[in-house]
Formats: sequence, structure tokens, C-alpha cells
Amino acid sequence: MPEKTLEQVQAELKGKAILVANRGIPARRICRAIRERFGAIAVMTATDVDKTSPAASAAQELMLLGHDPTAYLDLDLIISKAKARHIIGIHPGWGFASEDDSFPRKCEESSITFIGSTCESMNLLGNKVQARNLAVRLGVPVVPGSDGAVDIEGARKVIRKIGLPVMLKAEGGGGGRGIFVIRSMQDLEDAFVKASTMAEASFGNPRLFVERYLEHVRHIEIQVIADKYGNVFAFDERDCTVQRNHQKLIEITPSPWPGMTEELRARLKEYARRLVKAVNYYSVATVEFLVTPDGTPYMIEVNTRLQVEHGITDSRYGIDLVEAQIAIAFGARLPFTEENTQPQNWAMQVRINCEDPQNNFTPNSGRVTRYVSPGGPGIRLDSNLCAGYDFPSNYDSAGALLIAFGRSWERILRIMDRALEEYVISGVKTTLPFYRHILENEQFR
Repeated sequence: MPEKTLEQVQAELKGKAILVANRGIPARRICRAIRERFGAIAVMTATDVDKTSPAASAAQELMLLGHDPTAYLDLDLIISKAKARHIIGIHPGWGFASEDDSFPRKCEESSITFIGSTCESMNLLGNKVQARNLAVRLGVPVVPGSDGAVDIEGARKVIRKIGLPVMLKAEGGGGGRGIFVIRSMQDLEDAFVKASTMAEASFGNPRLFVERYLEHVRHIEIQVIADKYGNVFAFDERDCTVQRNHQKLIEITPSPWPGMTEELRARLKEYARRLVKAVNYYSVATVEFLVTPDGTPYMIEVNTRLQVEHGITDSRYGIDLVEAQIAIAFGARLPFTEENTQPQNWAMQVRINCEDPQNNFTPNSGRVTRYVSPGGPGIRLDSNLCAGYDFPSNYDSAGALLIAFGRSWERILRIMDRALEEYVISGVKTTLPFYRHILENEQFR
């Protein structure tokens, strides 16, 4: 394939139809890039409950999937409709089928460009056990644990070898789901059954593996992007340490942690590039690490998709990762080099979920009766909310992604403080007051 420039791909895609096989925040964000960056026609999938969502306004066309709320997972239905509409490319967004390694194969069989990587490289990196084994072969440090999936007796043997506490993790898991912490051998059998059942229901794969549970660590990830010609670029780290039940709440770039030295940053970037290059991966990917208080890193997984928190990398560098991802899928050379891509800002994202913080973060649905969004310099907002919208209970609770960016850590703290005060969402309970409380905490600041 001859290398293309971004401008050549933009000219090639102008007026062509590109499908976003997703809903809500990711669908809206990606449709905007398709329209603004390429002049292409943005088509969005939508079940009946999503036809009138705020996100749908970003699309020029809706591809209706019917009443079944699980239709976003029906790849055969989606690709059949895409072929009938003469779609030239499909972006999977995040969540749903975005890490299903059969998706690129099904697209290829239908002569549709999958805006992601190949099924082979997605499988090698996306499967946690295979990614772990690859890391070991490449000299990338991993958390001590089992060499692969284990049964209960195998888990006992690993625990006797590495000690407690440990984590049971789903081989095909993601998004912080399918993780159980074991602090006593007596808890193993019951937790193993629950974890395996959850893994089967959530990911279609009941297999589990064991890792030592590291406490008091930072959760640090490296965003990478690669083209089809072997070029790889690694961006500065995102610190995702503020979590609840292993699910990210606040993401920051660069890390404000004093232990994040230039030497450690360079090591993490090198590890991330090494993993991606080893499997000839192209598109965006995120390599996640746990880092101990003394600065020792351990690779834990690779996400073979666009991340929810990619926007803070956009804001740090003044770039559009979705634009680059789409261009690379259609043959463009990687536009980023160390010479032309330098960090400009600090950035922080908070995930505004429709949940009740006073009731164990129970998901909350219903009509949004009042909606006032923040704005001004240093604010980016990707949302699926507006006044009068009936926020559905069929899907996850993600309502909005609020980003503050500026020239320093202190600056983005002030911007986020102000934005959270301005932001008004009434009618459904949200995590807005929870984030106001976190930002008031001196330990966080």
C-alpha cells in the first residue's frame, strides 16, 4: 500500500459515508470528527431508545437497529446495513464491540475499512494472558502471577507461590470489570465461581488468571498510535489512579505524582512502543501500568481501542486522535513526530455519570429537567445530556466527560473548580457533587 498524507485521505473521504457503530458520548465525539475533519457523511447506529438522544444530533444520518437494546453487539446486522448503505468505513468507538477481534475480519470480508487494527494484532494484545506472555518475552515487567488461565486448584498453587493478596482477573475483561480481590484462601472458591460467571456473562469467556494484588500504587497509562508502515508514537502518561471498584473516575496528564520522573516516563513509553511494534499493530492503543511508590512499573493490560480518556491527550498536545486514527485506517502515514508534537498543556477529565453518590453510586435514569453546561477558556465537554432528555436505563450511566486544560496543574484545578460550580444537571442524580468534594480534598490537590 502506498503511503498517503492526511490531506490525501481527507480528499479521498470527502462526501463518503462513514459509520460509527456506537451510541452516546463516543458516537457523538467521533461523528464530529468525521464531519469536521474529513467532510465525510457521519452515520450513527441507533436503537429505538437512542433515536432522539442528544448524541444523535451529531450524525447526518441514523442507521436504525430496532427496539433490541443489545443490537449494538449484533455485528452481522450492523455490517449488513452498512453494506446496503455503501458505508466505506466503520468506527467502533469504545465499549460494545470495539475490542471484538472478529469485527475487523467481518469488515474486511465485506470490503469495509475497519477503523482500528487487524483481528490478529487485536487478539494478541487485547487478550490479557497473551499480552502478559508477550510482555515477558519482550522484557516488559509484569505483575507476578499465573502464566495463563487457571482453574481453582491452579489458583491455589499460584497463591502458595506468590502469597496473598491476589486478584482474579477475567482473561477477556476490560473496563475494570471481572476483577476480584482475594485476601484469604477461604474466600477463593466462592470468588472464583462468581468471577468466572461474571466473565462469561460480560465477555463470553469464563477463563480467569491470577495476579498479585499491589496496594498503594499509581495507575499510569501510555497512549500510543501507530500506522501501517511501522511508525509508532507514544504520548506522555495519563494518571488514572482515582478509581472506584477498579473503574476510572478522574484522569490527568501529565501525572502530578512527584515520583513520575523523566526517566520513568521514558521507560514506560519505550515499553509501550515495544509491545505495539512486536505484533505489527496499527491504530490507537493504550498500554496500562501499575507503578509502585518506589517507581517500579508493571504492565497490566493493553486496550486495543480508543479510550474514554483520550480527550486529555488531545488537550495536552492540541491534536485530534480520532482524526489521526481514521486517516491511518485509510492508509495515511503517522502525522506525529518528536519534532512536531510537543506537549503544551496540563489536562484533567472527570466522568460525569448519572449515578447517586449517596446511594452507593446506584445508576440513575429519568428526565433531565434543567441543564446548564460550563464553558469558557480551558474547557472541553463531550456529553449525551440536555434539558428534556429522558436518560435511559438500558445502557451504562455515562452522561458527560468534562475536561479542564491549561498551562499548569494549579491552573487546571482552578478551571475545573469553576466548571463544576457552573455545571447544573437537575432531574437525575449525577456524580457532580462527588467531584466537587474530591477537588476540595487537599490530598488530591
